[in-house]
This record gives sequence, structure tokens and C-alpha cells, in this order.
Amino acid sequence: MVGTGQSPGRPEKTVHLRIDPNDESTTLEDVLTRIAELQRKHPDREVFFDGDEYAICSRPKRTRAATAH
Repeated sequence: MVGTGQSPGRPEKTVHLRIDPNDESTTLEDVLTRIAELQRKHPDREVFFDGDEYAICSRPKRTRAATAH
């Protein structure tokens, strides 16, 4: 993926909502509520807060390989 800024093999990240760090009206509860809504809407994606982007993002969930015991 040349030019995307992501390493090869890494799932593509989608930015759903950028948050203005200077907007004092946005609360932690607002952010957590929005994350929960996106998790319900996109059960196949991992939804998270990206502190570098100051945004709520998601990426496809990784499938877990079966572990041998």
C-alpha cells in the first residue's frame, strides 16, 4: 500500500469521527457513547479511540488462529 502511511499487511483504519481537543463541550461520556454505537453498527470491526489522530476509528477485526495445546 504505497502512500497510505500504513505498513504492508496491516488492516486499513477508518476514521469515523475526529474530535476537536479544544472543544470543552465534548465529554468522555459522549466519546464512549459514540464508540458503543459504532460497535453495534459494525460488529465486524474493532472500534477504538486513536490518541494520535484524536479520533474514533475502526479496523477489521483480526481472525484468531487456533492455538495448539
